[in-house]
Amino acid sequence: MSMIKKAALAAVVAGGVAAISVPASAATYNFAPGAASPATNFKVVNTFDSATGLTGSGFEIKTPPADSNGAPPANSNPAGTSYLSVLGGGTATYNFANRVSAFQFDWGSIDDYNTLTFRTNQGTDVIVPGTDFTNPANGNQISPGTNGLFTVTGAQGEFFTSVTFSSSANSFEVDNLAVSGGVPEPASWAMMIGGFGLAGGALRRRRAQTTVKFA
Repeated sequence: MSMIKKAALAAVVAGGVAAISVPASAATYNFAPGAASPATNFKVVNTFDSATGLTGSGFEIKTPPADSNGAPPANSNPAGTSYLSVLGGGTATYNFANRVSAFQFDWGSIDDYNTLTFRTNQGTDVIVPGTDFTNPANGNQISPGTNGLFTVTGAQGEFFTSVTFSSSANSFEVDNLAVSGGVPEPASWAMMIGGFGLAGGALRRRRAQTTVKFA
């Protein structure tokens, strides 16, 4: 089972979905049952070994075995490592450091009360399994149908700024968040260019100091 479709128009507030009129992005998404992150041309930016880079509340960094607060994504590679579990009423947001054109993650035991929100320079979209994401969404901890690689790809000229995982019940399980097409922010470009300028100036000075003149 694999699908690509437009994400729905909505907004997330405090772990729920509110019918607020906001611009929608033109991103598309794909679910690959049983596949694992990272795919070709993607780079993992968070393995959820700690809460570093995450904001929000009501989430845990967990390790196997499964318990009432979460189960590791069955597709995650390598298996047995830590993962993010967003509990009922909780949210966890990751802000991308660069302008990324696509992101993906291992989504485990997908439930219809899990909600994924992503924000771009062109709008905000929400994906709710069983509503705008066709999936069994029954929380099965083993089946490829509910454990797989979820990828969101922006339209031309679109880049992602953040992704939020929220759930109205235990739990939303995520591992190995990866990105593709990372482009530094303008401020980062300025710092890089300034660094190149300083390096070039130092090189010119070094050459001037080592020049030998003959009478």
